[in-house]
Amino acid sequence: MATSSISFLLLLALTLSSYARNPIHLVNNKYTTVLVAINENVAEDRRLVDYIKEIFTNASHHLHEATNQRATFGDVTILIPKTWSDDITTVRATTEMYDIANVIVDHSNPDYGDSPYTKQTRPCGEKGEYIHLTPRWIADRPYSEQNWGDSGKVIVHEWGHLQWGIFDEYPGEGEHYYLDLNGTVQPSRCSDAITGDSFDYNPETGRLKRCNTDPTSGVLPGPNCRFYPNDDGAATGSYMFANYLSSVNHFCHSDPNGDPSSRHNPLALNKHNTQCAYRSAWDVMDNSLDFKNANPPRSGLTTEPTFNVVKETEFRTVLVMDVSGSMSSHSRIQTQHQAAAKYIGSTLPDDSWVGIVQFQSSARELAPLTKLVDEQTRQDLINLLPNLASGGTCIGCGLQEGVRVLERSHFGDAAGGVIFLTTDGAENVSPTILDTLPYLVNKSVVVDTLAFSSQADPKLVDLSNQTNGRSCWYSESDGSTAIHDCFTASLTERTSSNSETPVQLTSYKASILASGTEFGSVHIDSTIGRDTVFFFFWDFGSTREVDVKVTRPNGITIEKNDPQYESNTASRSIAIRINDIAEDGLWLYEVHNPDSRNQVVEISIDSKSIDSSTEPIRLSSTPSTDMVTESPPMVTIYADVKQGHSPVLNAHVIAAIERPSPLTTVELQLFDTGTGADITKDDGVYSGYFVEFVEASCSTACRYSIQVTANDTEGNAISRVMGKVGAMPRNYSVIPEKTEGTPIGDFNRVASGGVIQVDDNVDYVDWSDPNADPFPPSRITDLQVVETSIDNSTVTLTWTATGDDYDQGTASRYDLRYDTDFSKIVSDFANCEEISNDDVSEGTLTDPLPSGQREMLTVTMPSSGAGFTYYYSIRAVDGAGNAAQPSNVAQTTIVAAPPPDTLTTVGYVQPIQTGLTSWQILLIAVTAVVLAIVCIAVVALAYSQYKKTKRLTKVEPFNEKGTQTPKLCDVEIVVSDI
Repeated sequence: MATSSISFLLLLALTLSSYARNPIHLVNNKYTTVLVAINENVAEDRRLVDYIKEIFTNASHHLHEATNQRATFGDVTILIPKTWSDDITTVRATTEMYDIANVIVDHSNPDYGDSPYTKQTRPCGEKGEYIHLTPRWIADRPYSEQNWGDSGKVIVHEWGHLQWGIFDEYPGEGEHYYLDLNGTVQPSRCSDAITGDSFDYNPETGRLKRCNTDPTSGVLPGPNCRFYPNDDGAATGSYMFANYLSSVNHFCHSDPNGDPSSRHNPLALNKHNTQCAYRSAWDVMDNSLDFKNANPPRSGLTTEPTFNVVKETEFRTVLVMDVSGSMSSHSRIQTQHQAAAKYIGSTLPDDSWVGIVQFQSSARELAPLTKLVDEQTRQDLINLLPNLASGGTCIGCGLQEGVRVLERSHFGDAAGGVIFLTTDGAENVSPTILDTLPYLVNKSVVVDTLAFSSQADPKLVDLSNQTNGRSCWYSESDGSTAIHDCFTASLTERTSSNSETPVQLTSYKASILASGTEFGSVHIDSTIGRDTVFFFFWDFGSTREVDVKVTRPNGITIEKNDPQYESNTASRSIAIRINDIAEDGLWLYEVHNPDSRNQVVEISIDSKSIDSSTEPIRLSSTPSTDMVTESPPMVTIYADVKQGHSPVLNAHVIAAIERPSPLTTVELQLFDTGTGADITKDDGVYSGYFVEFVEASCSTACRYSIQVTANDTEGNAISRVMGKVGAMPRNYSVIPEKTEGTPIGDFNRVASGGVIQVDDNVDYVDWSDPNADPFPPSRITDLQVVETSIDNSTVTLTWTATGDDYDQGTASRYDLRYDTDFSKIVSDFANCEEISNDDVSEGTLTDPLPSGQREMLTVTMPSSGAGFTYYYSIRAVDGAGNAAQPSNVAQTTIVAAPPPDTLTTVGYVQPIQTGLTSWQILLIAVTAVVLAIVCIAVVALAYSQYKKTKRLTKVEPFNEKGTQTPKLCDVEIVVSDI
């Protein structure tokens, strides 16, 4: 356990992750500092700025009404690219950057087309990352309003995802209809006061036909049946279902005394009910920091926001480097110099600005803020990096001097500048971090921190959190590459949209025996290859430089004496810079240790996009929090693998977490399955719960360093269009069609995941005690009924297996229950009817599969015949008796007593077997001929009438994923019964 306690100020940041987006605050019912940023790849169009102002002004009015007069937009900043004309604005950006914006304007995500959507990766009630709008959706007003309705209301819908962590209330695939408590077929919607019609779409004829929704017929709505809301109803909810309806102006609520036309519908099959455990959208919102004991309703509030338009500026950073006496041990001053030299010499793109400060008992500037314009500028700055260590530790001195360096530049102020602070000790000279923190916040400076060793000050994590920075920990172990990874992440996490920002392909340390050789390889994929550099950092304790050889896919080798081979004995580094485009394929390298003693060599390989127009595959990672204060400790680790906005699916993603004394590393596989820690399947965000914290003897604070790798060496990774629904459109033809997966090809990526720091007061798990297991399995969220057999009186259920400790390991058993009362299965699971293994005909409840595998179970229904509805829910239980929260609810309804061997359930119908005789078949054939003649006559008459009447048109709200459909405004609807 750490010997120094973390101050109360540290606890203020416990909910912050290691790298946050632009912070938004609701103050006196007005959202401040909302940042809308336009990507540099968007062609200059000043109309975008004007339309953004119009849209958010309109949205502010709707937001005030939708939140019962509790919120509106106060000020909105619009960031334009630095390549746009000065006459749009001459105001320079400070803290505003595209990669941290709350709303981005960029070319479309292939998954969503021009549909607005919110990137949302965290659980119910936690904020989303950003809203994505396309230039066409903003500027082509007839197009956007025809397909999505009032643009201001669309923003309110997406704000629900972004700010309050609520989810869509329209159905997912296969969830369009259910049977209510009265046995009536209902479309999944919220509220159920929304009226409309149900139609099947036939892609071959281009026609719509009324669906059967009569449960007494024994035939339920087919897979292509869709609900078409009427826009002449009186339902006021919900924004998360169909915000384009003119009557909708509120979110669904659960207040029994509230407006019944916006009351929550817990029976509806949708992501919000599944993820938020059937709570209403307003219940989740009301529990947020925005509204919980804050911001009561205010009538008469001015809803028109204030807008600021600023222009993007160059990246500015000041390296604030510790040169206190302790930095002379363990080659720290040399390692710091080595990492800073790589950062200045290779990582930072041209036109970046860099300054250098050193601190000990006091601080001084080594280099003013200098623009990187050529190789000589970079080398001049590298020559100024400090090499000697002595004196005390005044971190506050270094921070204050870093601010002054930013202010003394031609920019004139420090706002938006990034201070990169490296230090190995606890401060012992004033001013302290806490003394300086208000000053830094007031100056709007971002501080990234890198802690060397376990002796580094515990307040570093909070310093980064309070200034919206990023924190890392370098343990100095033979396996840690955190120092180089952290320097790289300081840039890449903020400028990933820039084609000049490098991609880190691999980063690891190899222990090479005396006279031994390390053999390795890396895949250069087709998205990268420009400015590729192979770095090899050899041991400061060695007297013999390693020999390196790199072999291209074509067999040509690069080794010592080649012009591309650069060696620097002082910094113990070798850099092989590929002058031309590094070709796609497998590159090999060899590192030979000529010394008579073992050496630890760090290998790091970077590259850039093959050209400025190609989006490279990128990897980024962050924990759910970097300050753990609750017992027992648990953190979710997220990794995002994407190419542009397109997710990379089926990648192999591993988080390596280095634990404190004694230093050990554990690996955690992250998944994109939509289960466990992962919220959405196939969105390119891979997630996993980390629980293996250990009680350790830490000098100042117990820290855990994270490195994440993503690769595909087996041909599994693909890029595909999933045809996702963003904001619900009026016309579902705007939703992209689902496509088959396109193989990505072999690739390698690595990224820093930052640091996790554990508070002194946290109680650890004694993993040596088999009975000490405080972690339950994860909640199951994908329970489904896939088949119901009336003949056998059985129902077959399927779900994804969860783990022993959340989504890790294997559970001990399942607790499966049912009831005929939906509200009871949701609110009183423990008192519902339990299903035992005696009721199971296929599968088992007592021998779960490992986490992530698909379970299937067939159980006997307690009754048979028509008119019965059963609601099922399940939870996993571990060996210590810890039970997960009950799952989502799956239902099966016997809608009629069909002939033998007929299988029925909601959304599933097996053709009825008639067993007709030969004379019956003949009679049917004759009847069919007669009916055909009659039909031809009717159609001819209808066609003649058609020319005299107006065509009936309707629009459909959402797409059956992967089904090609034309715009329904061009489709004739045939209203007929089945």
